[in-house]
Amino acid sequence: MRSSFLLTVSTIVLLAAAPMAVAQTDGGVIQIGDRVDGNTGMMGREYQLELREGQGVEIVMRSSDIDSFLSIYGPDDANEALVSDDDGLGEGFHSRLRFYPRQSGTYTLKAEAIDDSDGAFQLSVAAWQPERVRSTNIRKGGNASGRLNARSPLTDSGNRFQQYRLMLAQGERVDISARSEDLDSVLAIGHDSPAFVALAENDDYAGEGLNARIVFTAPEAGAYAVRVSSFGSSAEGRFDLSVAEPKPMAEARPVTLGEEMSGELTDKTDTGFGGVSADRYALVVAAGQPHEISLNSDDFDSYLAVYDANGVEKATDDDSGGSLNASLIFTPEVSGEYIIEARSLGSSKGSYTLLVEAVEPPPAPVALPMDEEVEGELTDDDARASSAGRYDGYVFSATKGQRLQITLTSADFDATLEVGSAEGTFKALASDDDGMGNSTDSRLVFEVPEDGEYVVRASSYGGDGRGAYEIRMIDRGPAPQAGSLLVGSTVRGSLSEYDNTSDGGMMGSPYYDDYRFTAKKDEKLRFILVAPKFDAVVMVGSGEGEEFNVAKQDDDGLSETHSRLNWTAPRDGDYVVRVTSFGSNSTGDYSLFVEPQS
Repeated sequence: MRSSFLLTVSTIVLLAAAPMAVAQTDGGVIQIGDRVDGNTGMMGREYQLELREGQGVEIVMRSSDIDSFLSIYGPDDANEALVSDDDGLGEGFHSRLRFYPRQSGTYTLKAEAIDDSDGAFQLSVAAWQPERVRSTNIRKGGNASGRLNARSPLTDSGNRFQQYRLMLAQGERVDISARSEDLDSVLAIGHDSPAFVALAENDDYAGEGLNARIVFTAPEAGAYAVRVSSFGSSAEGRFDLSVAEPKPMAEARPVTLGEEMSGELTDKTDTGFGGVSADRYALVVAAGQPHEISLNSDDFDSYLAVYDANGVEKATDDDSGGSLNASLIFTPEVSGEYIIEARSLGSSKGSYTLLVEAVEPPPAPVALPMDEEVEGELTDDDARASSAGRYDGYVFSATKGQRLQITLTSADFDATLEVGSAEGTFKALASDDDGMGNSTDSRLVFEVPEDGEYVVRASSYGGDGRGAYEIRMIDRGPAPQAGSLLVGSTVRGSLSEYDNTSDGGMMGSPYYDDYRFTAKKDEKLRFILVAPKFDAVVMVGSGEGEEFNVAKQDDDGLSETHSRLNWTAPRDGDYVVRVTSFGSNSTGDYSLFVEPQS
C-alpha cells in the first residue's frame, strides 16, 4: 500500500513528459512500421501491439548474439502463446512470425532467446496479409494427383504445398491420405479464412512409411482446406491424394457400471473419433449425473476421451489416475449416449482395464465469507475430481471487475485452487498451485468477469493429499496505480496483501509497488531500498503492472536484506522503479531513496 511522499511531486510535469521513444531496449508499445533495437535481458522483452481484427502483421527478429524466439499472446490469455517462431526467417537463427488476428485488442509480443541467454536484437513490425491460395476442389471418394515444385505456394515456415477444398457436414468423417515416392508427405486439414489454421496434422502415419494420413471428424459443417506439403522445405515431386469414406468404426461396447472391463490395443484396433487406434465404449447417462471413468495399463501411457454421438469431444485425461493411468469425472449437460475411447497417448499397444462407476453428485458448496479464515479438511469422503482427487467446494457472489484474492494453506498437503462459475458443469476460469511461493500453498487472484455466483474448489496437487487446511478470501479493491517520484526524493510506503502481485521469476509472486520517474539519457541514478520487516528487492525498467519489463534489479546490494542499485538511463524517457520483496508473502513498511550517483 503506497503512502504520500516527503517531497511534493508535480503531476502536471510528469503528465507532460515526452512519450517513450520507439527505439528502446526494454519493451513498451510498438506499432506497425516500427523498428526497434533491444536487448533480451534475463527474461526477454515484451511489447504491446494494438491490432484490429484481420490486421495481419509480420514480425522479424534478428540477432548476431542469440538464437531468437518470438511469441504473441492474446488480449485474454497471457499464459499460452497464440503463435510462436524460432528460425522462420530461413536465415540462420533469425525469427519471422506472421500473425492474423481474429479479434481486435492489445496483443503482447515477447522477444527472447530460445535458451534464456542475453543479447542484442533488432525487431521490425510490418503489415502482412496472407495471400489467397488457389484451391482445387475435391470430394469424399475423390482422388487427385499433384506436384510440389518451385512454383508451389509456401507455408509460413517456408515449405511448399498444394491446397484442396473439401466440403463436409457436421460430424462427417473422412479418411485422407497423401502418398508419394518422391516426398516425405505431410498432411493438414483446417480452415482457410484467409489465414490457414490447422485442425489436424500428420507426417508419418503408423505402418505407412513416410506417407501421411488423417482420419478426421468435422466439428461443424462447411468448407475445409486440405494441404499437402513435404517434411523438407525444398523437396519437389509428385504425390497422390485420396479422400475416402473411413472404415466404419467398430460398434461401441456397452458399459457395465461398476464392473472392471478388460481390453487390448493391437495393430488391428480400429480408429476412433480421435483419429487414432482406440477401443470404444457406449455410456448412456442422464444430464447432471457424474460418472468416474478410469483407464489403467501396465503396457502403455493410457489416455481417455469422451465424445457425444456426433464425435464432438467433451472430456479428456492423461495421467490423473496416478503414474501413467487416466481418470476423469464426466458430468454431461445433456442426457444421451456418449462414447468413451480407451487409447494410448503414443503408439504403444497392450492390455488395459476400464472401470466406469456412477458417483454421488457433489454436495452443495459451502458459503465462503469475505475476509474470514475458514478451516476445513480433505478426506476420502469428499467430492471426487478424479479417482484419487478429492475437493471441498465453496460458493460466493461477486460483481464484475472485483479483484479477489483466495489463499489455501496446509501443513498436510500441496494445496491447489480452482475458481469457476456456479452455473452448469464446473469449468475452471482460474487456477493456482504454488502462488504463495513456498512450494506448497496456493494464492489465486481472480478478476471477476461478470456479476454472479462462483465456486472455489480446494484440493491437493496430484489428488492424493488429505488433511487440514485454511482458506481465506479478501477483496483487494481496484488495482493500485503507479505512484510518481522525483530524483532526490524519499518515498515511505508499505507492502500489504492488498497490493498487486507479480510473477517475480525466482522470487515467486511477491507483492509490489510501482513508481514512475523521468530520466535523461546517460543520467546515473542510485536507488536504495530499506525495509526492516522483509528482504527488499528493487527493480528498474519500463511499463507498469503486468507489463513491467525489468532492465536491472538488486536484492542485497546494501546489506543482507536491504538493496542498492546503480543504474544508467539508456535514453530520455519515463521509467518505473518497483519495490518488492524476495519472499513471496512478505509485507511491511519501507523507505525508497532515489539520488544521483556521486
